[in-house]
Amino acid sequence: MRALAMLVAGAVLGSGCASQSYRIPNGELQRLAAMPPEQRAQSVLVSQELSATQVNNAEPIRADTEIIWVPRIEIYGGGYRDHRESYGSGGSGGGGGRWGSGPTRGTGGGKTGGGKLGNVSLGSGGGDGKAAAVAVIVLAVVALVAVAGVEASRFDGWVELHPMHPVHLIGKDGSQAVMPLAWIDPQAAAWTEKAIVRPSEGPWRELGRRSLMRGGTYGVYGGTGSSTSATGRTEFGPSFIIQGGYFPRNDIGVVFDLAFAWRDNQFGGTLFDSRYSLELQVLPLKAGPLHAGGYGSAGLAYRWEDVPGTTIEGNNGSGAFAGGGMLQLELHSRIALTARAGLVAAHGDRQTDLLFGLSVY
Repeated sequence: MRALAMLVAGAVLGSGCASQSYRIPNGELQRLAAMPPEQRAQSVLVSQELSATQVNNAEPIRADTEIIWVPRIEIYGGGYRDHRESYGSGGSGGGGGRWGSGPTRGTGGGKTGGGKLGNVSLGSGGGDGKAAAVAVIVLAVVALVAVAGVEASRFDGWVELHPMHPVHLIGKDGSQAVMPLAWIDPQAAAWTEKAIVRPSEGPWRELGRRSLMRGGTYGVYGGTGSSTSATGRTEFGPSFIIQGGYFPRNDIGVVFDLAFAWRDNQFGGTLFDSRYSLELQVLPLKAGPLHAGGYGSAGLAYRWEDVPGTTIEGNNGSGAFAGGGMLQLELHSRIALTARAGLVAAHGDRQTDLLFGLSVY
């Protein structure tokens, strides 16, 4: 609990708007370099960075800046050398020089259901487990709001730039160079480890966002789930899942589940369930902003139930296996509403989960 509280506090204190630094993905830079210079500025894919990459300043260009389409540039020793005395309207390179004198290099920077009361864990564990789960869920929701606020401020999509917009190129050896977008050739793109553009350094017009991009993920979902008492009675109560993981592909991801569910039993006590599972998600179907697929998970489950006048006996743990369907509605390139419906096999029982929440990528 202390560790989670510190993590959430750090997330809240560190949250805020994204930086004014945008990365051109390497694949996009190579695509642009292969296009005719007069076409590439019309639509450039960029991804806003959370923390700005440190690059040298370039002199901003204006909408009326003269366009020079074809410079003569060659790569030498990890940097660039040009062979023209002047390339245009006097924009400055990364080290304070003019583009006409060539870009400069910098330093870079147990079973419990349907059985006898004596074979389950009984006593005050259910109520204590519920209280701890509520505290964890509150912290998880605070963290989700903080993370979602940061990601909502980011732009991932296409922008229109001026052909002479400065592009900060950081090589694989850490050296830096600055050149206009129109001048980047396949050699320059191959040399580059990271390409950065800034809205403050030239005309900038957003054209549209990308569709949902899954990578690292964090989500919290709540709803209702069934559970079976030691007396064999099955009823529904509050159910929650906290998830975190990674999508190596946009449609396939692996996440860790922390699940809690509880309800009042017939004795006026609390029946509390917790599950800890590894889950595979597959979302191959897409129709506009809607995404659909399914999930499957395996892990461990623990159950505590409060029954007056009994003692704690037996083993309250078991394996847990779950599976079901998922439906997502994308709200942003990195945020989606998620609905889940599935079955859970644990403690010799079959339980049902119906959950809804927010996923952040």
